[in-house]
Amino acid sequence: MENNQEPRPKGDGQFVSAKRNFKIEEEDVRLPNHGLEGVEFKSEQDRKRALPAPSPEEPQGDGLSPGLLESGAVFQQNKKVMKRLKSEVWHHFSLAPTDSLKAVCRHCACVISRGKRGDVGTSCLMRHLYRRHPEVVGSQKGLLGAGLADAPYATLASAEGSSSRLTDLPATVSKHNQVMFPIHSKKTSKLWNHFSVCSADPTKVVCLHCGRTISRGKKPTNLGTSCLLRHLQRFNGSALKADAPRAARPSSPGLRGPPGAELSGASSLDDTAEKFYDSHPVAKKITSLIAEMIALDLQPYSFVDNVGFNRLLEYLKPQYSLPSPSYFSRTAIPGMYDNVKQIVMSHLKEAESGVVHFTSGIWMSNQTREYLTLTAHWVTFASSSRPYREDRHCSALLDVSQVDCDYGGNGIRKQLECWWEAWVTSPGLQVGITVTDNPSIGKTLSEGERASVQCFSHTVDLVVGEAIKSQRMVQNLLSIARKICERVHRSPKAKEKLAELQKEYALPQRHLIQDVPSRWNTSFHMLERLIEQKRAINEMSVECNFRELISCDQWEVMQSVCHALKPFDAASREMSAHASTLGQVIPMIHILNRKIEMLFEETMGIDTMLKSLKEAMVSRLAATLHDPRYVFATLLDPRYKASLFSEEEATQYKQDLIRELEELNSTSEDAPVSNGCHPGSPSGDSVGEEDLWSLVAKMTRKGPKEKTKVPEDMVLAYLEEEVLEHSCDPLTYWSLKRSAWPGLSALAVRFLGCPPSIVPSERLFGTPTENGGFGQSRLTMEHFEKLIFLKVNLPLIYFQY
Repeated sequence: MENNQEPRPKGDGQFVSAKRNFKIEEEDVRLPNHGLEGVEFKSEQDRKRALPAPSPEEPQGDGLSPGLLESGAVFQQNKKVMKRLKSEVWHHFSLAPTDSLKAVCRHCACVISRGKRGDVGTSCLMRHLYRRHPEVVGSQKGLLGAGLADAPYATLASAEGSSSRLTDLPATVSKHNQVMFPIHSKKTSKLWNHFSVCSADPTKVVCLHCGRTISRGKKPTNLGTSCLLRHLQRFNGSALKADAPRAARPSSPGLRGPPGAELSGASSLDDTAEKFYDSHPVAKKITSLIAEMIALDLQPYSFVDNVGFNRLLEYLKPQYSLPSPSYFSRTAIPGMYDNVKQIVMSHLKEAESGVVHFTSGIWMSNQTREYLTLTAHWVTFASSSRPYREDRHCSALLDVSQVDCDYGGNGIRKQLECWWEAWVTSPGLQVGITVTDNPSIGKTLSEGERASVQCFSHTVDLVVGEAIKSQRMVQNLLSIARKICERVHRSPKAKEKLAELQKEYALPQRHLIQDVPSRWNTSFHMLERLIEQKRAINEMSVECNFRELISCDQWEVMQSVCHALKPFDAASREMSAHASTLGQVIPMIHILNRKIEMLFEETMGIDTMLKSLKEAMVSRLAATLHDPRYVFATLLDPRYKASLFSEEEATQYKQDLIRELEELNSTSEDAPVSNGCHPGSPSGDSVGEEDLWSLVAKMTRKGPKEKTKVPEDMVLAYLEEEVLEHSCDPLTYWSLKRSAWPGLSALAVRFLGCPPSIVPSERLFGTPTENGGFGQSRLTMEHFEKLIFLKVNLPLIYFQY
């Protein structure tokens, strides 16, 4: 019977046919209960593992049942049956000596039923192994074949703790938290392209189309996909029509390596679920994020071919196929640029009073290329695209263009006019004031009858720079400070000694600052840091044999220099804030002039420098105090109004403001409004000149004479109110006064919406010489413009495009 009915094992441990399986089980059932004397074991440990687990009814210890002590020739047949069981799972189990329908675990001696007569298998053994002994799965290489790997009850194995490659295991289990998780094998349903498993509950999934949570059952071992199909048919029928497998992109030759080099604990790309198709929501989102990364980090398009980046994506999302670099350069980035451009255009149209201000400058790359930039600034009280945004100051980079090193004013003006036509004039907006730190741009705009002002921060830099150069003692002091900082940065011994002295004297644990000679604010911070570390610097200079030693008089001069430069540094930071306005310029000039007068009494040894500061303030900023644009901005700022002007100036500026408001009202009233009536057409019911309705025309002609008092009343009522605190936002004030004084509010926005400095746009645009963004030689000019545009504007629109 054994020779005729002996079955041939399959790869998964099951027998060839149910008929043969049934006969073998019949043979096993007829085996009587005997002992273990007839069974040969390789070791004592194997003999102990083969013992059946004791039951509560059976005696423990030496009280074995008589059946187990019998010498069993029949167990020789049971041993032969064990030899026929070729599945890899039997490396961890043995047939129970008392019942061939049960198996004994070699690790925990647990007895597991294999089924009923005629219907036995190894699935239950697989479940027990994965649930109770996952460490065996991850540690014994080669003992788990394809049958075990494809078991539907695989748990998550730790990718870090497993040294062997389990390429067929679709998922792994953490060391301390074993979680049942549905796997994606070769037979995974295409429905998984539309769902993801809920991290909080593995028995539930989340629809990638509508976000609904669907339960797949209660038991983790008995989950199906029928409910997922019903959900798609009911709520997302269109997704089923578009469900087509996506062709996998051939991997880069650099990604191929020896089999042992693959990621431990990660599923193989070929053995996991099918690839996402092009229109799959997850694939589209990943591709969009990669395109954003290229723009935000100014990466070359060939970045997507990097081996490390591909391995990372392969591990994080094996179902995703990364597009080629040409897809990002020809499709993804241009499409994103068009979308973001439309969003920025829609935001510009929401500008209050239809006025947009600008900052413009020329930037130089580390490849000696020069670029002309244009950044827009406007005010929005109520935005439909950003209803919860509290910040009313809006900004966006409009364009970047390369200019020749020998550029002329006409070329710059033509380029700016072209940009204004495309972004501002065509949509019906007005070009406001342009702030620039480049004298040639300012001169060009003035010749073209465009309003422009000089950057306040740049003017302060020129004032302080002239003052520092005016006194040789200050220059010598800065030279000594630079040399000390440079010596410390280059000497490990000096660094170590400075750190020891900082701990000994309880000084702040900070490094010295090396300044940039062309930027006075860095020199100021360098001197401040030296004064802070004065005690440690003196002792370190002596012990390290520095040639540069700072004397007591030089320390006093250094203290005075820092005291004199501190208000100018604070003024530059204040005027470079995001919410700063033109209305703060005149008050800041008065503050700095007053501070210079006080410094003559508070400092010593820098009188020449202070005199130069005073003279530079007059020569460079005196005209600003009487500029109508700055005057109107100060009057319309509820924090200052007319408080900084003399009585004579205040009276004159009030009249100028009233006339400006009248011109604004007349301009808005003269705009033609179509109401379906022609002004010259007589009425059909007119009886002649004596018609009573002619009195209405005479009454309405008196209207404009009476309306001339309205702007004056608004201005006087506004100026009579109390001045607000400096911490208040003037735009918030005018947003609340729009209903009471609509004309005055519109005029205030025209001046307060303009920034006094180009530093905010510098922060938007970034510093190219520091981050190397302009040095990407692999970027063509067209791609560079688009990438810079996206780099600046994507965060400003909160990546909503």
